[in-house]
Amino acid sequence: MADLGTAALRFIQLYGPLALLLFTFLETSMLFPFFPSEVVVPAAAALLIVDPISFVVFVGAATIGGTLGAFVLFYAFRGPGSRGLGRLRKRIDVSEDATERGRRWFRRWGTSSVFWGRFLPALRSVVTIPAALADMSPTRFGVYTAAGTVLFYAAVGAVVYYGRQQSLFEAAGSVAADRPVLTAVVVAVALVMGLLVVTQYRRRERGTYRNN
Repeated sequence: MADLGTAALRFIQLYGPLALLLFTFLETSMLFPFFPSEVVVPAAAALLIVDPISFVVFVGAATIGGTLGAFVLFYAFRGPGSRGLGRLRKRIDVSEDATERGRRWFRRWGTSSVFWGRFLPALRSVVTIPAALADMSPTRFGVYTAAGTVLFYAAVGAVVYYGRQQSLFEAAGSVAADRPVLTAVVVAVALVMGLLVVTQYRRRERGTYRNN
């Protein structure tokens, strides 16, 4: 794993955001899910982010790659395996344990798990599989995936970039003071998504109680 991580970082150092886009595509499509992304992505942020513009480029490249890769995995498991992207199923190396973890998460939280799953290393890719098998709407899947992916990489990039200059708490305070509108939007989105998850969870609990 260490050798693969080093190779990935060298590739990113040579080819910049394009290499990052390719890496996130391969990771989320699970066509080559062997790179330790928890190491590679923060290190890539440290290499590529030097100012606000490079931050936007970093987030954009990672989001495009991650979203496109998720759609490849989505359509590979959504339709019949004998045609279209379904033919890729045999090339996707995913353990039954990982798949079952994604199924449990999806059954518990429903379609919103596609959004929240992008923040969790153990679910970032595999949550796509139960969403595809459940025949989730491609539009909703795309919106949830893109939103979760952009917020995840923005958070990683911001922590790495500002963490090099000052402590995390000072950085958070500085961002909130300098960009109050952006901070308000992020907080509002987090609150709305949190409310949706809580509401959905309560509905499921009520449904379970009634059935019993």
